[in-house]
Amino acid sequence: MISSRIFLFIALFLTNIFVYSQVEYAFSLETTDGVVIEDNEVLEFSEITYPDASLGFYVRNDSSEDINVKVEVVSFSGTDGSLMELCFGECYYGISANQSYPSNSFVTIAPNDTQVSSGDHFFNEDPGDGSTPVEYTFRFYMVDGDGNEVVSQAELMTELSVGYYYSSTLSVDGFDQINATLSHSNGVLKIHSEKQYQLNIYDVRGSLIIEKDIQIGDNYINSSIIPNHLYLLNFREENGTSIFKKIILN
Repeated sequence: MISSRIFLFIALFLTNIFVYSQVEYAFSLETTDGVVIEDNEVLEFSEITYPDASLGFYVRNDSSEDINVKVEVVSFSGTDGSLMELCFGECYYGISANQSYPSNSFVTIAPNDTQVSSGDHFFNEDPGDGSTPVEYTFRFYMVDGDGNEVVSQAELMTELSVGYYYSSTLSVDGFDQINATLSHSNGVLKIHSEKQYQLNIYDVRGSLIIEKDIQIGDNYINSSIIPNHLYLLNFREENGTSIFKKIILN
């Protein structure tokens, strides 16, 4: 009998841990074609011209009540922010760190819907100094009717962040170990490599989109044949070592 009680106590304890560890978000961020952008995800670009450098987005209200949302420019580096166009309810050409937008209002979103405004986006035109990447960090967060921030709780997140990263030669994480660089322009994905790899490109649902043998030197992939989406690149060496990188091709 005692052992049964102990087992029941442990089961209830573990159940409570599981239930309260499930963090939910009051809203989500997605591209204009419906691909979810994860919290703290960094989206990378190798262009500063429209439309290649523009990321259109929607904020989706995943709750059962109206919510009010603003976006804060948390930080940027390699730029002064003057060549970033940010549209969220209203458009601003040139942004400031620690400033929230819309400046004097907020965007109200109905339950299970996205913002009414269309064309909201991030668009960087700053090339930087040619060697240092241009980086921005944005934070979307909820506010009440007076514009005061609604603070996240343990079980409900009312904010999420996204990064925007520009480099004229977009380096892939781990490429310093495999001696390769990646750039994307005009519907062509260019990979310069010092070694041979097997490259698999997957969409965010895990479906294999492209397979290609990467040879030493320049390799070109026609990315215009696939939709504008976030993709996962898997570079596999002959010894089985894999390096993954998530990028957006647009």
